[in-house]
This record gives sequence, structure tokens and C-alpha cells, in this order.
Amino acid sequence: MVTKKQSVYCVLLAAAMVAVGCNNSQPISQPSTPPPQQQPAAAPTAQAPQVPALPPGHPGMGAMGALPPGAAAGGPNPEWSVPKDWVVGNGSAMRRATFVVKGSDGQGAEVVVSSFPGDVGGLVANINRWRGQIGLGPIAPDEVSGITSDLMVNGAKATVVDFKADSAPQDKMPPKRMIVVTIPHEGNSWFFKITGDAPLVEAQKATFLEFVQSVKF
Repeated sequence: MVTKKQSVYCVLLAAAMVAVGCNNSQPISQPSTPPPQQQPAAAPTAQAPQVPALPPGHPGMGAMGALPPGAAAGGPNPEWSVPKDWVVGNGSAMRRATFVVKGSDGQGAEVVVSSFPGDVGGLVANINRWRGQIGLGPIAPDEVSGITSDLMVNGAKATVVDFKADSAPQDKMPPKRMIVVTIPHEGNSWFFKITGDAPLVEAQKATFLEFVQSVKF
């Protein structure tokens, strides 16, 4: 038979065991949340290279094949003698020189000097691009001899191209005419070109050819 003293003892022992069990309990660990993964930075969008436009009156970029930026030939300008009635005009990165010629009755013409590596597509392709700039259609290779002639420029053989538009682009305006002299030099093609109202270009033809013949590389 359990005495009162034994009962108290059992209660105290049970309470002690419960306390020890509580003190030895370990906290329940919570699963850690993995840090969010960073997305890789988007690659920069490639920008298309800016191809500089060729000036009016020079070989176009389409038919000759795309010229890379800075395709104009390097090196210094040759020496030349500028006629006294020519006025220096606005230049550009693709022009070696620009001159403005003024005539009577509001007529005008522009002389442009430029240079490019190689033959810039060949004579026939160049002629047809130039013809298109004054509203003329292309010609066949066997027709080239009818609008070209040779010119000696300080011992170098140059080619002269001369043609005129069939009609005026506007009422009461004369048709346009173009004369281009191509001089090959050290792997580059030099273009000397006068474009403008046909009567003024005709009046300036001799002066223009003298200017070209004054060129010394």
C-alpha cells in the first residue's frame, strides 16, 4: 500500500523528469529559402554601322557594292590651279574639293573632286550611275566609245565622259550636262566632274579641262 509520503515523492519525480525533457528538447529547424537566382544581363543590341552617303554626282553605293565607312581613298590632294571665277563650295568627308561656277540668267554648275580605291565598279557602271543622276537611262558597253575620249594629264592617260540630258527637269530651265574626267593613280580612281546647266557647262568645258590638266600628283 502506497503511503502519502510515497505519493508526494512520485509526483515530484515525475515533475522533475518532465522539466528535464523540456530543457533537452531541440528547436525545430525551418528549411531555408534559397536566394533568388539573378538573371544574366541582356547583351547589348548591336548597332548597324553608319555608312556615310556619297555626295551628289559621285558613284552610288548600290550598284557598285556597299562601300565601307571611310572608303574614300586616303593621301593628300594633288596640286592644281583653280580658275579665278570658281568659288570654293561646301566640302564633305567624301569630297576632296568643291567649286561653284555661276553663269548668266541664273545658270550654275558645280565642280567636285573625289577619289576612291580601285576602279569603283568599272567605267560602264560609273557612266550609268552618272547618267541616272541627270535623268538619263543606262547605255550598253558598246555605246561607251560614243561619249568618251582620252586626255593626257601630266603623262597619265585619263578618260573624259561627256553627256547631256535629253530635256530640262523644269520649265524654262536648260537641260543638265555632265563632264567627268577619271584619272587612275596608284591604285585609286580620281574623279573630276562638272555638272550643271548645259549652256554653262559648255562655256566652262575648256576651263574645266585646263583645270584637270593642271593636276600634279
